[in-house]
Amino acid sequence: QSVALDSIAYDAAGEVILAGRASGGGLVRLYLDNAPVAVAPVRDGIWDSVLPDVSPGVYTLRADQIAADGAVISRIEMPFQRSDRAAVAAALDVDEGLGVTVKTVQPGHTLWAIARERYGEGVLYVEVFEANRDRIRDPDLIFPGQIFVLPEIEAEGAAP
Repeated sequence: QSVALDSIAYDAAGEVILAGRASGGGLVRLYLDNAPVAVAPVRDGIWDSVLPDVSPGVYTLRADQIAADGAVISRIEMPFQRSDRAAVAAALDVDEGLGVTVKTVQPGHTLWAIARERYGEGVLYVEVFEANRDRIRDPDLIFPGQIFVLPEIEAEGAAP
């Protein structure tokens, strides 16, 4: 049994959204720098949560899967960079009020995984690459902290 973090994204209001998987049921308790910030139930092996009011900065993100008896049965921990909304807009050269879907690369991310999460098919990583050619020299080399535009595409299985 192990808890997994599949995605870190931002909603339209700029709040951090986390989603992942965990075997069995129970809860996933989320921490930033060892301070508890949210609890998400595991339903059908999937969990998700909004982390409200996270200030820009670099944190240690931890997710503990909690059994019914309160015991921690699985844990994942990683660095997490919360981007500033204005900095994202400036980096992308867009109006801060526009509804642009962006992704801040976190450790372990790949273009394939980003495309699979966003569009339902990893092979659509080419769309992410093409939309961010000015930020990506090699599609096999992306780095934590990079900010990518995720274009709207029409493809079978694509997320709305």
